[in-house]
Amino acid sequence: MITLGIAQSFISEFLQIFETLIIYYLLLYLLSLKKILVIGLTAFVIVSIPLTVGSLYPLLLVIILWLFDRVKDKTNIIINNILAMITSIIMSSLFDLVNHYTYVLFLQGKTNIFILGWLIPFNDLLVTIIFGVIVIKLIRPRLTWFIVNFPRPIRLWRITAILFFLYICLTSFAEKDGIANEYASLLLVVYFIIIFVGGTGFIGFVRSNEQNQRQQQLIDTYRNQITVAQKVNAQYEEVRRERHDIKNVLLSIQGYIRDHDDEKANQLLSTFLQTNIDSKNYEGIDNSLSRLNISGLRNLIKEKAYKIVENEIPLAIEVNTEIDSLPGSEIKTARIIGILLDNAIEATAKQKKPYIQFALIKHDDENYELVIANSLEKSVDLNKAMKFEHSEKENHQGIGLSNITQLVDDDDRYSFSAEIKEKVIIMTCFIQGK
Repeated sequence: MITLGIAQSFISEFLQIFETLIIYYLLLYLLSLKKILVIGLTAFVIVSIPLTVGSLYPLLLVIILWLFDRVKDKTNIIINNILAMITSIIMSSLFDLVNHYTYVLFLQGKTNIFILGWLIPFNDLLVTIIFGVIVIKLIRPRLTWFIVNFPRPIRLWRITAILFFLYICLTSFAEKDGIANEYASLLLVVYFIIIFVGGTGFIGFVRSNEQNQRQQQLIDTYRNQITVAQKVNAQYEEVRRERHDIKNVLLSIQGYIRDHDDEKANQLLSTFLQTNIDSKNYEGIDNSLSRLNISGLRNLIKEKAYKIVENEIPLAIEVNTEIDSLPGSEIKTARIIGILLDNAIEATAKQKKPYIQFALIKHDDENYELVIANSLEKSVDLNKAMKFEHSEKENHQGIGLSNITQLVDDDDRYSFSAEIKEKVIIMTCFIQGK
């Protein structure tokens, strides 16, 4: 165990926790100036907790990060917890390695280490910077693929948890029994064996699941082909029925004309043409969204727009130019659009003169504006609507605007505002690149 001055020891432990958190949030694409301030406060609180064994700080750190995710109810809590444990093991091992050889090369045998003692936090910082670059350039792009394909890897979490607690127990016993210095090299080898075994298990898990996914994709493709064939047959039968119905309608109209009953013939013809008008409305929606070349978002908006038309609510759609991609997360953007359109549909469902407007405006390659507006018949307190878990719907069963603010608060690429003008609520979400 390396003995430093009180200030050096405190700062060294603080920086180790701080730098571990920095790497963790780098992996999750969540690092920002605001987050760095929160990380600094969190690291200060953790290092201020008196622990007889310093090796327990990584365990405390993982528990706190898990509690943060529980409070925020994140959908990726399992993956986040895996990353927290892996980051703690790797960073702690790197710090132990750097500190050991810094002590051997520069501090061992020195009586006064007041100045040279600062080499330990400095070298820790240097290693963190190097590892941070590796995370950004090599690890993080591959991690995004993993998160998308394995949203809840329970088996991998169990394996990681076992290795993590094995690592904590080993480091704690070594530090408590005073054998950390005597067998430092051996312990470092053991630490990196744990990392190697964990990494090998992780790669094996990914390959095994990839194979299972490929097999499942083949099964799904076969099932989809069967489903498509069944749908084609059903559509063919529907066309035959519609052809038969059209023939019957035309025969009925012909009968009214022969009987010189023009009024009934006109009523029957108007009823028949109303179906065609609905189809044209669908075509208008498709044409309005033809400039949006993001299939997932376009299909989501189409589905909501069709529902609006079916409810006989007037709808205006505008996409000002060709849009091939949007900054930020497509999943988050889809959630925002879905929530806002669902709110608009619910708000206008029982109105006498409802109206909904959707607009996606491209200002330049880095700045986009999403606007959804709907008519109002009663006043809405926007301050209340923005509050957590508030809803204007009966029994508070709906989704309030607070969900939108929660989605955009932690992401600098999104900003949201709402205003009411002349009995119309206008909700605007700005999406911008970094």
